[in-house]
Amino acid sequence: HASIFLPVLLFLVLVGAGGCESRDSKPPVAVQGVLDLTQWDFDRRGPAELSGEYEFYWNQHLSPADFDAASPPRPSGFINVPGFWNGYRLNDSELHGSGYATYRLTVRLAAAGIHLGLKILEVSTAYRLYVDGVEMAAVGAAGKDPQTSVPGQYPVILSFTPGSDRIVLLIQVSNFHHRRGGLWERITLGRAEQIARLHERERGLDFFLLGGIFIMAVYHLGLFLARRKFRSTLYFGIFCFLVVLRLFTTDERYLVQILPA
Repeated sequence: HASIFLPVLLFLVLVGAGGCESRDSKPPVAVQGVLDLTQWDFDRRGPAELSGEYEFYWNQHLSPADFDAASPPRPSGFINVPGFWNGYRLNDSELHGSGYATYRLTVRLAAAGIHLGLKILEVSTAYRLYVDGVEMAAVGAAGKDPQTSVPGQYPVILSFTPGSDRIVLLIQVSNFHHRRGGLWERITLGRAEQIARLHERERGLDFFLLGGIFIMAVYHLGLFLARRKFRSTLYFGIFCFLVVLRLFTTDERYLVQILPA
């Protein structure tokens, strides 16, 4: 039946497109706040996900200047990214969703002077990002209590050229508006043009799926209006509309970008 064939076809296209992004090897993961990409060739292998153990400073919003002091702060521990801070054990207790913290990651590169791009999908639920001591992005307002925090969740694309073969990411995060907090989505680093192409390709695929599912929704609702005794077409049409709504409000957060607060 055509109404079943089309969603299956769209699913296969999605899976196939995702498979095109496979690389010959996975990037290394960070260990105790340091990620070694000196052997990672961005030209041949593409962008790398900045995953692994980040330095974690709970109940602290630290600035780059704090780490230039004679006695820099000591981390509360190391936490896996992407992931929630819920359940992280600190001082014999587990963290809950509400709170604030600073994440820090040092990335070693093969060479200096590479024009890099960074993509952050979203953080729960507000953050401020510094790259090599320079503030590069802020989504929402990362505060230390519900009164000074403003949630914001949408992807950020930025580019920069580090002055050395090492970059330091410092991310102040706060969450007082969601049951889970932390750097829960992947962060991707690559050449600036690679990150831009990746972003555009993902947008194109998303809108292709949105268009196809929206057409299915309209088609099945039209079938129901023409032959009302077949209520299954009504239910399927409503389901397709809900899928479209979910695609608009998750991952790339297109609805937030189209209708910002």
